[in-house]
Amino acid sequence: MTYALNFNKEEISSRQIDYARVHFKPEQQKLIKIISNLVCEQIEIPELAMRCITWYAITDWQKMKDKSISEIANMEISEKLTTFKELFNIGKVRLKEMLSYPKEESELLLDIAFERAFKYYLQHLHRTQK
Repeated sequence: MTYALNFNKEEISSRQIDYARVHFKPEQQKLIKIISNLVCEQIEIPELAMRCITWYAITDWQKMKDKSISEIANMEISEKLTTFKELFNIGKVRLKEMLSYPKEESELLLDIAFERAFKYYLQHLHRTQK
């Protein structure tokens, strides 16, 4: 089940253009793809726009923590989970800024969608840790 949310179309277009201009390191690209795909399964948003939002979330996290995204691979599982929850939350906040009317209802649906996407990420992480 995916949620249909009303996003500002100009913002979506702008994000897709931003994303198309950037070159990523392999670890960034892998992480962006995983998170974006999980969120896109929950909400109707163009994949390139979601990848851009994920890239912004990663960039914001790196600045906040003064760490490189490549350091996640060496983290303990509890720290990894905390980090990914932070990344999901940063992305959710960025997407909320792009919502249009009805904003309150859309924000609630976005919260639900991101919680479901994070749950699926946990399942993905569990499968890859075996």
